[in-house]
Amino acid sequence: MTGPQRSLSAIRLVWRSALLCALAGWAVFTLPSAVAAPLWLGSDIPYRVWSDPTGRLSLREAVSEIARHGKPAREVLSRGYTHEVAWLRFTLAADAFDGAPLWLEIKPNFLDDIRVYYRPLTGSGPWHQRRVGDTLAAPRGDLDYRFPVLKIAPPPSAPGYEIVMRVATTSSLLLRLGFWQPEEFMIHATRSSAYYAFYFGLAGLSTLLALVLAILLRNRLLWSVAFMAIPYAMMASIEGFVAWSLPGLGILFQHYLISVLALLMSASLLWMPVEAIDLRDRVPWLYRTFVGTCFLCLPLMLSIPLGFYSQAIRLQTTLHFFIGILFLMYCLRVWGKEGFRTLSFALSIGPFIVTALTLYGLLVLAGRVPFKIVFYRAWQYSLVVNMLLVMGVAVYQVRMQYREAREKKRLARDLMIEREASFNQRQFMGMVAHEFRTPLAVISGCLENLRYATGMAQIRQRHSRIERANDRLIQLTDNCLVDARLDAENLHLDCRPADLVEIVNSAVALIHFSDHHSCRLELEHLAYGAAQGGMPSGERPWIDAALMRIALSNVIDNAVKYSAGGIIRVECRRAGERFTLAVEDRGGGIPLDQVDIIFERYRRAESSTGARPGFGLGLHVSRQIARAHGGELALVANTSTGCRFVFTMPWKAGKGGGG
Repeated sequence: MTGPQRSLSAIRLVWRSALLCALAGWAVFTLPSAVAAPLWLGSDIPYRVWSDPTGRLSLREAVSEIARHGKPAREVLSRGYTHEVAWLRFTLAADAFDGAPLWLEIKPNFLDDIRVYYRPLTGSGPWHQRRVGDTLAAPRGDLDYRFPVLKIAPPPSAPGYEIVMRVATTSSLLLRLGFWQPEEFMIHATRSSAYYAFYFGLAGLSTLLALVLAILLRNRLLWSVAFMAIPYAMMASIEGFVAWSLPGLGILFQHYLISVLALLMSASLLWMPVEAIDLRDRVPWLYRTFVGTCFLCLPLMLSIPLGFYSQAIRLQTTLHFFIGILFLMYCLRVWGKEGFRTLSFALSIGPFIVTALTLYGLLVLAGRVPFKIVFYRAWQYSLVVNMLLVMGVAVYQVRMQYREAREKKRLARDLMIEREASFNQRQFMGMVAHEFRTPLAVISGCLENLRYATGMAQIRQRHSRIERANDRLIQLTDNCLVDARLDAENLHLDCRPADLVEIVNSAVALIHFSDHHSCRLELEHLAYGAAQGGMPSGERPWIDAALMRIALSNVIDNAVKYSAGGIIRVECRRAGERFTLAVEDRGGGIPLDQVDIIFERYRRAESSTGARPGFGLGLHVSRQIARAHGGELALVANTSTGCRFVFTMPWKAGKGGGG
């Protein structure tokens, strides 16, 4: 599979995953729920809250302070990064129990220490205490679940419970409490776990795909997409999957993992938008600022064991908040300047939404705005959709860049070929002028000498030289014409029954013109045709006789030119539906480093005996003629005592008149 095909397959996979995620999100957020909603602290159950700056108040002192100074609240408790301990007091009516225990679900998972005190509303009797938190080694509630769940039995005779809670944490102080009926909670837990299993499975596959593509395509945007694994890991920790999957050490590990990931998350969330809008080239100073804040995460990790984590996270959050604001402003500017160009807008709208929701989340964690579950769900959902969208667009961009690079490479190659062809053309014209001048000079000189010839021997000698020079001119002209003909798109071979014996005899006549060479002709299985002076019409091969004569003559001419003398052996054999023509000389062979070029146009092997006539068309034309017939010409032997060239041809090439 080629590079573009791999990119196209990746894009299809990305968009199918995005569609699947969209359908799942639509099902989760729009289909009517078959589960009744729990009683939520704040929206369903009002409470009073008071902050303890020292964290040393006893339960009795805290109850007294809440009664005198507590502030009423109807929203989710969100105080940001604070060292103060929050005390809450509320009542739970007996009607909420409906005769069965209520299950108290405590969220999120990054709260260090939560103490729940409750007693009947009569005000008499001892307080019942339960304690949970992600730094406690004790079991996390009464159920093996992702969040601490406490079972609260219905009040025996009182109208309800008075409940007081103490919440302390080194992370952001955010508390969501839900009171569930047992059957409803089990259905909710099953659906929620199934949804998150799908969500994190899709996120994991998408991250893995982004990582593989980033390695293969070496694209910064895809690397930023791969680092979206950090917010996914953070979300998995907040949702309790880490501790749930690692019983025992999982709770403490999850506690510190959340702290580490919180310092890295905002940087990883902003990296993808920064790369998506190409901030590195457009606003270099803002990009350098962002990179600097990212590197600041590394020394800030020391804040976790040294005890100033809340100050470190506040610093990191503040810096990334302002960078996010600048990014959103720059997105609006780019959209307005470019007129909402499709690709630019599609690549940046997803990161724009994720960044806006991330900034809202940072304000929630800082305690500046109230927590809304709809924004948290939208942020979760937008992460995957945006990740797949950006990855798809990034792969598309890489594919287009690959196409452009390939097109430039092709144009450069074409330009190089054109330059080489222009050079070869100039060389060719020079060689043609030289090659034609020599035979013409021979003819001219011989004709001049014929005037003064005194005997028949001298006349025959002059005639012989004129004939050889004339044949040389014909051969040069034929090669030029055949080369042009073979390059034509509409090449047509005039295949018909041809007398192979006559073709061979005509070609070997070149040897007879030489004063230093002799010919050994072997016509195996063609002896009858040779003896009769030709081949019977019913036993002749279907070939283009004129082209075949030129092809064989070129090879024989090379044998004459590149050997100082001796026997030139020409063999013709038939084997079934094919025949072979072999030409073997007694020259000095072809240098090994020049074997690959002898069949190329305008390329000639150097000779140890000096320059030879010709301009590098002979063997090239001969091979092209052989291939046009469906055959081949090859150098099968190359030794210091000579070379052997062999034509392997079909007996019926293009029977019916075509080629």
